[in-house]
Amino acid sequence: MTKTSPEPTTRPRQPTLRQLKGFQAVAQHGSFSRAAEALALTQPALSATIRDLELLLDVTLLERSTHHVALTAAGAALQPQVAWLLNSFSQGVSDMHRTLASQARSLRLAALPSTMHLLAPPLAQWQREHPEVTLTVRDPLNDELVAALHTGEVDIALGTELDLPAGIATIPVATDELVALLPRQHRLAQATPESALRWRDLRGERLALFASGSTYDLALATLRQQGVTLDAADRLLYSESLYSLVRSGLAVGVISRLYTHGLHADDLCLRPLGSPAITRRIVLMVRSQPELRRSTVTDCLEHLARALRGRLEPPSQPEPRPR
Repeated sequence: MTKTSPEPTTRPRQPTLRQLKGFQAVAQHGSFSRAAEALALTQPALSATIRDLELLLDVTLLERSTHHVALTAAGAALQPQVAWLLNSFSQGVSDMHRTLASQARSLRLAALPSTMHLLAPPLAQWQREHPEVTLTVRDPLNDELVAALHTGEVDIALGTELDLPAGIATIPVATDELVALLPRQHRLAQATPESALRWRDLRGERLALFASGSTYDLALATLRQQGVTLDAADRLLYSESLYSLVRSGLAVGVISRLYTHGLHADDLCLRPLGSPAITRRIVLMVRSQPELRRSTVTDCLEHLARALRGRLEPPSQPEPRPR
């Protein structure tokens, strides 16, 4: 029966950069004193470092005499490998600094499509004040937005405060509500535009809603609670599709008020929905642990918070609230 050697239970200790640099300096200078001077070390300290390296590797690397230092066969074999390790480390550190410098000049943001009009003006102002920073802006739905922030793909996000995981800090900046969008000639559009409709007023109406997004579940649950059937509801992906159905008189839209920001049409009427009023809070989001944020992220976040905070009633505090 063949015996197999037992697998090592612990990893061998690794040489330190100090030890490798000490060995490389002595090999290059052929002298402990000159090597110690090049490394800004005392000669006894350098000698102790080399001894520790030899003990660690269990091999003699240098032949020492009163006036002479030479590489042993093991030392000569090891020296090119040590030079490669040190050069690779130096290159890696340089690459790391270049990466950090590049990140300091870039900023990645994401915003819900319905909130982009809130983000864009103050972000444009900040960009004018920081032209050296490269901005990347995305407009995913809220679940994807939160996931991108959580995994570090995005630095700052603007979305809804719904089902956020731990590790994300928020700054409330705006409130939003669900509203009804109607053709101007619709019977429910005849009252004062500012007066709220009741959800149950939508009974019997063909409805148009977005098929996904943070408002869909809110609208769905409220409609069902109020006894509004959804058998004939149209679930749409894009706002222009929803507007077209409403304009034609085919449906009443149930939509986030923020989605109507760019809608300027005399043939459509917007009515708040009440009893109950369904609102959501719009928040700036960043990863928690402010001490780990890059200065570019912190500066832009503070600028956006100052610019957007007035849209929330009552005004919120500027500091992010960790979850």
